[in-house]
Amino acid sequence: MKIQNIIAFLEIIAPASLQESYDNAGLIVGDKFKECTGIITSLDATESVVQEAIDKNCNLIVTHHPIIFSGLKKITGKNYIEKQLS
Repeated sequence: MKIQNIIAFLEIIAPASLQESYDNAGLIVGDKFKECTGIITSLDATESVVQEAIDKNCNLIVTHHPIIFSGLKKITGKNYIEKQLS
């Protein structure tokens, strides 16, 4: 199944029209056209959650809190968020 199919299902149960103006919902990082090899769900995309996804060959992490909540100027691995994206 493609990641875009999973996103479409999630948008049925949690429509984008219900998000607040400050929310950052949807696919944050990645390619929605790739095949999904597995899904990890979590409250946050912490380092341990990302590592678990790697260890279990899961290429989709669905979280309640987005890893990027506001604009980033660079991704250098300097802080927690940048480390997860680099």
